[in-house]
Amino acid sequence: MATEQKGTGTGHGIQAIQFTGSGVPTGSDVEVDVTLQTRLGISANEAQQRARTCLALQCGQSFAVDPPILQVGDRLAWVVPVWLATPQNGRRAKIGELRIDAQTGEVMDDSDSCQSLRQIANALQHE
Repeated sequence: MATEQKGTGTGHGIQAIQFTGSGVPTGSDVEVDVTLQTRLGISANEAQQRARTCLALQCGQSFAVDPPILQVGDRLAWVVPVWLATPQNGRRAKIGELRIDAQTGEVMDDSDSCQSLRQIANALQHE
């Protein structure tokens, strides 16, 4: 299978494209040819900062985020991995993700997502 990667590893390039769905049968050859032309409204760094801000304002201070992955779906979204992190122990566990609209910069996850992240963090901190 031939693959072509553009921008991988550069400071401003796309790090990955994530596909979701169950339309690909197992045991078969897969060829993926993606052409996508759009203007991103926010960079990966801006998405990561918006996730940090959202977490600090809605969930508390015990979180860290990784660089986001660009997800192609109904909407282009930066998927930002969220980790439980404390000053004493550093990063402990990946506990979820936040999705940031790649064109508008809107945090696509609702307040229930932050509540879930808080509950997971609280459970892990009391282990």
